[in-house]
Amino acid sequence: AITGLGAPRVINRRYVADATPFSLRTAASAAFAMATAIGAATGPGIAILLDSVGEFEFSLPFLNTQQFNGMTGPGYLMSLIWLIYTLIILFFFGEPVRSGLEELKQREEMAAERSSKQDSLLGRQSSSSVRDGQSVRRVIDELHEEGDRSSEEDFDNETRSDDVKANNTNESMGASDRSSKSVYCSCMKNITRPVIICMSLIFMKRISLESIVGSTSIITKNRYGWSIKNVGTLHLVNGIIVIPVSILSGYLSTSYEDRYMALWFLAITLLGMCFLFDPTDLFDHVSSYTYNESPLSVGPHRYITGSLIAFSGIEACESFVASLMSKVVPSALAQGTFNSGLLATLVGTGGRAVGDLFITCMGLISVRNLLNLLIIPGATLVATSIAMIRWNYELLGV
Repeated sequence: AITGLGAPRVINRRYVADATPFSLRTAASAAFAMATAIGAATGPGIAILLDSVGEFEFSLPFLNTQQFNGMTGPGYLMSLIWLIYTLIILFFFGEPVRSGLEELKQREEMAAERSSKQDSLLGRQSSSSVRDGQSVRRVIDELHEEGDRSSEEDFDNETRSDDVKANNTNESMGASDRSSKSVYCSCMKNITRPVIICMSLIFMKRISLESIVGSTSIITKNRYGWSIKNVGTLHLVNGIIVIPVSILSGYLSTSYEDRYMALWFLAITLLGMCFLFDPTDLFDHVSSYTYNESPLSVGPHRYITGSLIAFSGIEACESFVASLMSKVVPSALAQGTFNSGLLATLVGTGGRAVGDLFITCMGLISVRNLLNLLIIPGATLVATSIAMIRWNYELLGV
């Protein structure tokens, strides 16, 4: 259950953000996306192979007799893989140097020094003309204040001792409440506008991705009569294509900024979703229960082409958006609980859940028109993401 909720993804993203310098951050995110793509490509392929294995029974300690078939085989295989992974982590993993987090702190300190120097220069220029007259007046005011303060301190010292005793009791009772609220308050205080923009991009991107990938089995079965093996093969090809695209993303990250490449790959995603839009279903969705036999309709070949383009573009864009978010997150937030890895995973998981719910609702409206009912809102979200980056282009410059 913890794995399904995205706990390893949170840890991996935090290590990518904390242990890699800014110059290699996007390349590391692309490598992480490539590893995810390899897993996504291997999973359907292994599922096809396990489905072809004959059913048999075996015994396990404390669990008695178990059945191995196409349904239970993936669960047993993943249990074995996670056990091996856990042993490798226990015996061979060492904590890396947090070079990325230290670089983030240094950048913030340099920015604070520059702003303070600018403020001091402006203040020095504005106060140079009146400084002489104010210095004499300040000395006189300080002498009067010291006289008044000495008379007031005697009275304050007598009453302060009683107040401290009463306050100590109240503070001990409210300390636990303040500590529980401090983490949440510090998180909300440090969530800046660039962080909100990146979180919005991840959320909308995940909904669009689910409208492409999560609905593949339903759409292809009703429109083209595909089997489970056909759907698994498409996911396998999708994952394989993402691997060279992720390598290309890592290479391009050394020459171009994250915001620039995110725009380009979102545009590629929008192009792929345009391939998946079927204009004939807007005018005729009654004469055929599958899809209209027309040059403008989305047939199997056009669906595969659009799915490959859109999936590759949106997966490559994830590397740049995740890297951008890890760079704009303040250091106070990056070294706390609500770091960029946790925020990105929470928002991504929420977007995936909303996307799945959206698929269910659109399927209840019309299975025949499900393709357009998903692609049109998904393409709108991608276009909104492009407009959001263009509108805040200078703000996302890191």
